Amino acid sequence: MSLGTLVLYIGIAAVLLTLLVGFVFKRQKSWLMSFLQNFCGVLFIFSGFVKAIDPLGTAYKMEQYFAEFESTFSDTALGFLAPMFPWLSSHSATFSVLMIIFEIVLGLMLVLGARPKFTSWAFFLLVAFFTILTGFTYLTGYVPQGVNFFEFGKWGAYVETNMKVTDCGCFGDFLKLEPKVSFLKDVFLLIPALFFLFKNRDMHQLFTERFRNAATLVTTFALAIFCLNNFVWNLPPVDFRPFYVGNDVRAKKTAEQEAEEAVEVLAYKLKNKQSGQVVELPTDQYLKEYKNYPKEEWEFEQVN
Repeated sequence: MSLGTLVLYIGIAAVLLTLLVGFVFKRQKSWLMSFLQNFCGVLFIFSGFVKAIDPLGTAYKMEQYFAEFESTFSDTALGFLAPMFPWLSSHSATFSVLMIIFEIVLGLMLVLGARPKFTSWAFFLLVAFFTILTGFTYLTGYVPQGVNFFEFGKWGAYVETNMKVTDCGCFGDFLKLEPKVSFLKDVFLLIPALFFLFKNRDMHQLFTERFRNAATLVTTFALAIFCLNNFVWNLPPVDFRPFYVGNDVRAKKTAEQEAEEAVEVLAYKLKNKQSGQVVELPTDQYLKEYKNYPKEEWEFEQVN
C-alpha cells in the first residue's frame, strides 16, 4: 500500500465519521473542524496501531535515533547532552510502549472531542516533535561522511546513503516511507495542529464527559496489555515484518534476484556522492569505463 492510498482510505473514513457527527449525533460546530478532528484522529489511531503490533520494532528504531543523537551532539557545544542518550536507549522499549499508547489515545480523544484544549496542545507538540525528528533524518542526507550535522557550511549535495536512519518508522513495518516523504507529511500535519490550537472551541464533543474520560482510561489500559502481549508474552497477532512466521525469506529473496537478472539493463545512471554530478552511460560503455567510477565516490542505478 502506498501513502496516497492510505490517506485516501483515512479520508473516506473521516468523511463518514464527520457525517455521523453532523447528521446523527448533531454535535458539529464546524464541518471543517469535525473533518480535521476525524482525519487526524483516525490517522493517529492507525499509525499507532500498526506500531502497537510490534512495539519492539519501534524500540529498535528509537535506539537508532538515540545512537545518532549521541554521536551528533558529542562533538559540539551541546556535548553535555550526549551521555543521556545511551540511558534513553537502554529504556527504549518502555518509551516505545508509552509513545504508542499516547499516539492512539490522542487519536481517540480527537475523534471524541475529549478535553479540547489539552488535546490540541498535545497534538501540536507531538506533531512538532515528529517534524523535528523526520526533518533531522532527511537533512542528514546533505551531511557528507565525517562531517557533523551542525557544520552547516560543509553540507553538500543530497546523498541518500549519508543518512544513518533511513526510515522514520511512522507506520512500523506496515509501510516504509522515505525520510523526505515523512518530513513533508509532518509539515502538512502542522496545519491542522495550528488550527486546533486557535479554534479548539469549535471542536465537536461526542457523548458525555464521563463517557469520554472512561473511554480514554479503558483504552489506555487495554493498549498497555496489548503492547506487552505482542513482545513480552507472545508474537504479534498480525506480523508485517519480512521474517514473519511461515514466510520463506530465502525463497522470496531468490525469486527477487531471478526477476532482477531477467530484466535487461539498457544503461547505468551514476551520481557523484560529493558534487552531485549525474552521468548516464549505455551498458556497453559502462562495462568498458566502470573503473573510472569507483563505488567509494559514485553511486549507480540501473536503467531498464
